[in-house]
Amino acid sequence: MIGLIQRILIDHIEEAYGEETLAAIRQRAGLETLGRRIDTDYADADTLALFAAAGEHLGLDHEAMMTRYADLFIRWTRVHYPMFFSLAESARAFLGRQPRIHATLGAGLHDETLKARVNDKFRVVDEDEATLTVEYRSDNGLCSLYRALFLRVLEEYGETGEIIEARCRHRGDECCRFVMHFETAPARSPVSAGAGVLLEAELKKVPVTREARE
Repeated sequence: MIGLIQRILIDHIEEAYGEETLAAIRQRAGLETLGRRIDTDYADADTLALFAAAGEHLGLDHEAMMTRYADLFIRWTRVHYPMFFSLAESARAFLGRQPRIHATLGAGLHDETLKARVNDKFRVVDEDEATLTVEYRSDNGLCSLYRALFLRVLEEYGETGEIIEARCRHRGDECCRFVMHFETAPARSPVSAGAGVLLEAELKKVPVTREARE
């Protein structure tokens, strides 16, 4: 899994609860070390174990942990990748751009096979002014995180909407398919046609490790 995903969680635990709590969660997860380089793809099993251990230690069930993480992710990216939001005039626009954002986050990976795997996880399959349909293909089965992110993005934009999981790997389908409906959003400035280039430029501003940032 992209290192940025666990870096956000690791940084939050360390800053909010301290190094001893972080070490206890690492041990509970059965991990010798914690990696948070954003240009590295870490073992999915390790990242999932970290999420599970963090939830157990903090007294959060799976859904509550995903809700907590969705909030952390939006807050973190607001600070470090503000362009993600300034280029999207609504929640629908942001989530429609999400597969590109996800691919951009994986652009720093050096292994082309891993990079292709990141690129293939999300795909917009249908969209109109008020509806967006996205497919998610991953053995990780983190559809609960996507649902939490949908609600958090709506909150960020001050909008309302509904998400329906028409297909789900947990129900035996080949992929998860999210059908999202959005209420009419307030108009904002149009997005530049060069948004993709700007996204990649924004990524280069963030150090690949926490240590480099400090």
